Amino acid sequence: MASVMVTTGGRAEDERRARPVASRLAGLARAVEGTRRTQFDVRQIMLATGAICMGLGIVAIILGWYGAAHSAYLFQEIPYLISGGLLGVALVAGGGFLFFASWFVRMIEDNHRYASRVQRTLERVDHVLGAIADEAAAGGQLLPQAGGQAEPAVYHEEPLGAFREGDDRGSRGQGTWLPGEGYER
Repeated sequence: MASVMVTTGGRAEDERRARPVASRLAGLARAVEGTRRTQFDVRQIMLATGAICMGLGIVAIILGWYGAAHSAYLFQEIPYLISGGLLGVALVAGGGFLFFASWFVRMIEDNHRYASRVQRTLERVDHVLGAIADEAAAGGQLLPQAGGQAEPAVYHEEPLGAFREGDDRGSRGQGTWLPGEGYER
């Protein structure tokens, strides 16, 4: 029997597969960045559009009021109030909504930035604690293990609030307190 070896692709494909994933992803990121022509800041666009809409709305309300105020007949006042007043209110409300949306986008961006900062900080703390645990294990110190019994801590100082001779609390008439007893006056 004859054995047949089938290869797909040539030497270039083998070299591409041998490259690490990180370098391939970096190349992909550069290619994607190259396709973007302009960068728009959505928040700035919403702020500018909101300001323009609110300004136009206020102008429309003023023009509607002026037309209705300087008309002698009721049938002439109503179109001014409808076209100027309602359009103006709609523009002011829409502009205010865009202002709120731009503020909300900024809050989301800040939240992402702070969350990534907290994540980096926690990773550094985890790294430092791991290094401390490795040093303690290498130094021969025993660390409590999961499920094991830890020895009770031994404190060489007096409990908080314990009375010692020469303490000025007793001379001020505040009494003495010893652990296990009530407060005496």
